[in-house]
Amino acid sequence: MQWPGTELQRCEWFVDVQQTVITRRLTVSARDYVGHLSTISAYLTLPTSQREQVLSQIEQILPATVELSADIIVHLARRRPDQ
Repeated sequence: MQWPGTELQRCEWFVDVQQTVITRRLTVSARDYVGHLSTISAYLTLPTSQREQVLSQIEQILPATVELSADIIVHLARRRPDQ
């Protein structure tokens, strides 16, 4: 059980907490993957010229396609009737 499911389990307001993982695997081009990286704060906080250089270097060493794990984790719980 991952957060926030663990927090729901500890909360007196909820019962029957369940976690479901929907497995998703995506294959994207190297260019699309670098586009994804460009939205992540670790890269966005770099000065523009450095960010462009780093992302260009990453794209140069990647294979033509990149496989991503994009699982969706869903938590379900019922509110206790007396809450």
